[in-house]
Amino acid sequence: MPQDKCYAPRDVFEKILKWMVIPTFDLILEINGKGVLLLKRKIAPYKNKWALPGLRIYKGESIDETLIRIVKNEISIRIDPSKKIFLGQYVGKFRSEEQRQDLSTGYLIAVDTNDKIKINKEHFSTFKFISKQKKIPRETGAMYRYYLGEYFKRSK
Repeated sequence: MPQDKCYAPRDVFEKILKWMVIPTFDLILEINGKGVLLLKRKIAPYKNKWALPGLRIYKGESIDETLIRIVKNEISIRIDPSKKIFLGQYVGKFRSEEQRQDLSTGYLIAVDTNDKIKINKEHFSTFKFISKQKKIPRETGAMYRYYLGEYFKRSK
């Protein structure tokens, strides 16, 4: 990681969670016309729930750099962040991790790629695509359900 971009080590981050709201980004990715990518989380928050790719921004990163890193680190594909469409923001409040609170910004990005999806096995157990609102799994985290609702409203 370049020196001008940095993040708190996990032990420091856990202390930060007690006092600070964490800025994060979550992405609805339409990949090769297959629908929207959902991932089953293995980690808090939203452990064992369906989710969208997303992570926090690191100090020194631009929004576009963050989006590129998220997709590369979470599913190993490349995106063009200039194609992002703003979906909204959501304040997530969690019972885990020091009563964590995130301010998430959601974007839609259509992706046409030959890259193979390789999920981050530390964060996710599996993935699937959905193309209809009624196909959103019941076990989907509230924040992701919100962004999926915004997406399907726009796609009508």
